[in-house]
Amino acid sequence: MNMLLLLGAVLAALFGCALLALSQPRHWQAVTRTRSEPGRTPQRLGWLLLTGSIVLTILRDGASFAALFAPVLIGSAVLVTAMVLTCCPRVLSPIMKMIMPMN
Repeated sequence: MNMLLLLGAVLAALFGCALLALSQPRHWQAVTRTRSEPGRTPQRLGWLLLTGSIVLTILRDGASFAALFAPVLIGSAVLVTAMVLTCCPRVLSPIMKMIMPMN
């Protein structure tokens, strides 16, 4: 059970950071290769997933250790997202297609 909570927290942090990055027009256009705007959906889902990641770390480790672990986890997710956007932003296109099936 602890491993599932940890996996959920890691995935929520990764997807949350990716969605927050996609909420910026520059990154959205790099992934979609269009001039369209992302709207508010990626930003709202990103914040929701980051909050869920924090909740999962609290459920797994308690509030005292989660206060240390959650910022490290989210910081690592930010770093991974930045590297993906730098090297190959099209890797994030499946995430974009899940939240915006019309595009």
